[in-house]
Amino acid sequence: MHRLTLGLAAAFLAGGCVVPAYVPPGTTPQTWTPPSQTEVTLAGGEGTEVLAEGAAAVTTTPDIVRDQALKDALRMAVAQGVGTYVNSETRVQNFQLLSDRIYSQASGYVSSYRIISENQEAGLYRVVVRAKVKLDRIEDDLEAIGILVAEQGRPRLMVVVKEVAAGTETSLDRELVETAIVAAFQAKGFPVVDQATVAENLTRDQLRSILAGDNQAAMAAGLRTGAEIVIAGTMERSRETRSAPYSQSEVGFHKVRLSARAISVQTAEVLGASAVSRELPFSADQAITEAADSTSKVLMGRILAGWKKRANITQLHIQNADNLRVEQLKAEIMAKVRGVTAVISRELIGTRAVVEVVSETSTQEVLQQLTTRGLQVRFTVEGFSGNRIDIKLLDQ
Repeated sequence: MHRLTLGLAAAFLAGGCVVPAYVPPGTTPQTWTPPSQTEVTLAGGEGTEVLAEGAAAVTTTPDIVRDQALKDALRMAVAQGVGTYVNSETRVQNFQLLSDRIYSQASGYVSSYRIISENQEAGLYRVVVRAKVKLDRIEDDLEAIGILVAEQGRPRLMVVVKEVAAGTETSLDRELVETAIVAAFQAKGFPVVDQATVAENLTRDQLRSILAGDNQAAMAAGLRTGAEIVIAGTMERSRETRSAPYSQSEVGFHKVRLSARAISVQTAEVLGASAVSRELPFSADQAITEAADSTSKVLMGRILAGWKKRANITQLHIQNADNLRVEQLKAEIMAKVRGVTAVISRELIGTRAVVEVVSETSTQEVLQQLTTRGLQVRFTVEGFSGNRIDIKLLDQ
């Protein structure tokens, strides 16, 4: 009995061919009727439905060519899912990394697919599929390899999380909880301001204000240390002795409560907040580490979700400005810089102006395009930090 390849068997289930790539032995195209169009399940779970086309050169047997075209279609479906989170330039720059980590295992991100059409023309076999792509898994993996962080220009973090007792913070010494949070964010590609720099730029009164929830104080501290995001919070811990399960002995249980928030240095807006409690026997350090890891995951998820939901705002601080040239510059940015959705004047005092550029791209990309798109209003870039670009208009 003829044995079909696994890929061809899946193709039979997906059926509905326009031009069948393979006809079972003992039949002819005139006598063989392909099975009805069926959804093929690759992995459990739902997904976001996308339409994608794949192609393969006709250089080998029809069944193998068809399998190759189908794999390419699934890869293209996953590529569309990646495009939900990062722009085309980032995808091009990271093509090899994406190929090694995501595109090479495209079927792992597709929960199911249905073949819509297939045909052969000009030496190519083409397959069109309607696939359900698991975007949440793609997002997790993009986060794991640092691409989502790179897409936002790798914003620097400052971490200030202290243990408190009766409302009073402990010393400025680096603590286990800070170390764990720093390590978690660094593992995802976030650059972090070293704790020595934080200690040098933060007075005890400023620290108290930040821990008490003063976002303006956190914003000011972030500006001094070169951070774009401040992670600030407090930790409380206690110990209770009680009987261990299935034992007559007494065991010390360590309880840790960690409350933290992520603050944008540009706007003093809270990007995300978390309150986590952990209770473990024997080891206080383990309870602290687990609470810190959980807090980091929550805050990272909310920071990334915020990046996806809203546009980026870049502030242009302009020297040697006048109203006419500021308006000309705004019009050129709107017309020539990719991804810009609005350009807004915030102030013009004397020869200094502030303009906000609202875009779907990062501040770093806005800066790159400002210097390469041939704008007629001539200027020099005087500085760049976080979401702020300082420029000086040149005399005509």
